[in-house]
Amino acid sequence: MNADELALVETFPAALRHEAETLILRQPYGSRLPVRQGETVVSDDQTIRLVSRQYIVFHPTGNEIRKLMAHCLNTRHHDGHVRERHFKRLLAAGQPEFVLPFAAQLLGEYVLPIQFDVAVFFENNDAALARFFADNPLYWQKQKNRIRSYWHCYHSCRYPDWQSYPVRLLTEKIDKEIARIVFRRPLTPNVV
Repeated sequence: MNADELALVETFPAALRHEAETLILRQPYGSRLPVRQGETVVSDDQTIRLVSRQYIVFHPTGNEIRKLMAHCLNTRHHDGHVRERHFKRLLAAGQPEFVLPFAAQLLGEYVLPIQFDVAVFFENNDAALARFFADNPLYWQKQKNRIRSYWHCYHSCRYPDWQSYPVRLLTEKIDKEIARIVFRRPLTPNVV
């Protein structure tokens, strides 16, 4: 296994490394293009290294876990259409923990339709995604900074008011869910 393949394997928790190796080594690609590694985060109580970009479309074959892993790896593809198409396969409720870092990464990108899909993912997996961000507060802050920066560069003409920008509103919902989880605030009405 070469360094790029190992980088892809290490984006998954240790318990799934064999599945990841099987998926990666069984792909029918001839040339092995480089993988750009990203940031380090905590997922499922383990430190993993994210992949910022990769250049191969992984075929979702094998068991259900390997199919999900292929869709996850494809969310890091250099082509935004590939990222979007494969992320749509991960929007259902109850996604495994290893999917969360891939959804979290997509929120900090500039492709608005994908960010809207992350909103759907959050609706279906709100506590899990908020818990991931709560476990990675510096990463969450970087993602929010990226969201604002990409809004300013790419989306402020369409959404001139930052306060009503849909992705900013999503970050507000995520922050509220993080606060609920971290501080275990029960949802109670205001009583005077």
